[in-house]
Amino acid sequence: MKLAFAGAGFVGIVYGAMMAKKGNSVTIYDIDENKISALNDFCEGKKNSLPIHEEGLPTILEQAYKEGLLRFTTDSKQAISDAEVIFLTVGTPSDAQGRADVRYVNAAAHTIGKVMKEDAKYKLIVTKSTVPVGTAKRLEEIIGTYAVGKFDVASNPETLAEGKAVKDAEEPQRIIVGTESERARRILSDLYAPFFFPGEKGICFMSPESAELTKYACNTYLASQVVLTNMFANLAKRYGANWREILEAIGADPRIGKFVHPGLGFGGSCFKKDVSALCQMMKDTGAVREDYEVLERIIAQNEAQKHALNPLLKQVYGESLDGQTLAVWGLAFKKDTNDVRDAASLRVIPDLLQMGAHVRAHDPKAAKEFLKEIGAMDVDMANLEICKEKYAATEGADGLLIITEWITYRQPDFAELREKMRRRIIFDAKDLMNYQKMQEETDFSYYAIGRPDIVR
Repeated sequence: MKLAFAGAGFVGIVYGAMMAKKGNSVTIYDIDENKISALNDFCEGKKNSLPIHEEGLPTILEQAYKEGLLRFTTDSKQAISDAEVIFLTVGTPSDAQGRADVRYVNAAAHTIGKVMKEDAKYKLIVTKSTVPVGTAKRLEEIIGTYAVGKFDVASNPETLAEGKAVKDAEEPQRIIVGTESERARRILSDLYAPFFFPGEKGICFMSPESAELTKYACNTYLASQVVLTNMFANLAKRYGANWREILEAIGADPRIGKFVHPGLGFGGSCFKKDVSALCQMMKDTGAVREDYEVLERIIAQNEAQKHALNPLLKQVYGESLDGQTLAVWGLAFKKDTNDVRDAASLRVIPDLLQMGAHVRAHDPKAAKEFLKEIGAMDVDMANLEICKEKYAATEGADGLLIITEWITYRQPDFAELREKMRRRIIFDAKDLMNYQKMQEETDFSYYAIGRPDIVR
């Protein structure tokens, strides 16, 4: 099929690349000339890096581009005119009230409609962006004011987890499709058929409204589980219990599932934005206070959790960190991505600096993005260093904070840490270290969320 993706961001690039890999002719278009130039330069070998880090993505992009199945352009008119199916993959950031800002989705619909005013060929417009309930109907109205031919609008929310987006795109657990059109249903069934074994039921068909709400419901369930995990891990630590022992039993209960590892709360582009948007939707539709207050408390607890290391730091160093050098491993909101949106590092490091510490930080992929993000905040960065090598960050350190679960941090060379660090103290905010090894085989003091302290 001939496909177009409106928006050269994370979702558009990953899904566009995967659809091209499956043999479709894909055009990704965007009004941002810098994004399009960067993608073309990478695929043509003029640059060796992409704006997003996802394992396996560079190879897929290069191959599809080389085979002529993938192209990038700012010519929206041509991209729309050539396409049979147009996916909307533009951003829907939160506005000042927490609602999803759909101005870019609406703008994309107007652009499509204007092209369809001069082109009577049938087109299927599919929203992959996370949008409020009722958006598909609204887009039908917008495009319908222009289009001279027939068209359908369907909802097909993305289900990518950053850090494993390529695997999620190629091996989806399920595809959510909201449409009332049999024609749209057939097209999307054919398009997604290569992603499943013959006879395997992989597509959940429903109304557009149900599909739009499903994405918010899924992310809210997952966000709630993160919050509950951290709440119980905090309680376990206060009682001297060990959350790792507890989660083994909890994880064995198939009704509960995953996301049972404690940490500094959820980050990234989805959970907070989507829970906030759902909260505002509930308020807008007149939901009772008790319902939407649950969502407000999820957001509030998650924000508080990002400061969960502060009591441990004060326990070890006192109220002030003046004169202390602290190493920080991890800046991205999770491993295997360079995304720092709503990352714990953007709360932890400002806290450390405000308390008087000198901070030496490292991340395998997200240093540049972190500096850009924290540079837009009101933070004095005079005592912040970004190191290119993880052990360099520990030079002369009075403590090491691990706040992103990169595999490279999982089994550190303790001999090198002893040589470089001034004091042998580790604060593990991601439950990354082997607790028994920390107890029996090292001489480091160890402080973790949800576990009893090891003090030496």
